[in-house]
Amino acid sequence: MEPFLAPYQYHFLKSQGLKLVNARISSTDTNVIKAVRGIVEDSILHQFQHCAKEEMQLVERMNAVKDEREVEQILAEMHPFIIPFQATEKQIKKLFPKVKKLKVPDLDRMDTKLITYLTWWDPGTHKKFIVTVREGKQWGVYGTFQKAAQKGICSICGRHEKTGLFLVERKGKEIGTYKKKGNYICSDGEACNQNLTRLDKLDEFLSHLSR
Repeated sequence: MEPFLAPYQYHFLKSQGLKLVNARISSTDTNVIKAVRGIVEDSILHQFQHCAKEEMQLVERMNAVKDEREVEQILAEMHPFIIPFQATEKQIKKLFPKVKKLKVPDLDRMDTKLITYLTWWDPGTHKKFIVTVREGKQWGVYGTFQKAAQKGICSICGRHEKTGLFLVERKGKEIGTYKKKGNYICSDGEACNQNLTRLDKLDEFLSHLSR
């Protein structure tokens, strides 16, 4: 079987498994547990409805987990079937032709099967960079990043985390004018990627930056 899971789908399956485990821990009511299991089954079916039979058999195992150990075991078996984030240092640098002496993270030291998008802070330029794939093509953006004093909701993963204000500068309609666009996102890109279980918020955030 060839890899078929996107990283965010892998994290989605983990979240669904833990949802069922937490229901078993927090309630002794079989009807409640049955209801949560039904929700999990429907969510997984909706996410993977276009998968082949063998692929569905693998992901559907998460419908019946009883504890965290079982969740981790299934995730370990799924790991080989994740499609990794694919980009080389050369490809990433081509996305930012105006940035001189750009320092790209060492991708060989990262588990690229766990990231939907790549992000890092470059102390040389004092900028935060984001690289991902949009409509089948690699896409990159960079801007300023100011950490927030308190936790907030991340515009990318939708979770309550330590965040900061990410802003990009765009040319205005009139010559010589500029405007800034952005929103609050996770300070920790690794945590954000692990929280990411769907693409709509990420797509919405990137679309806002590019308009």
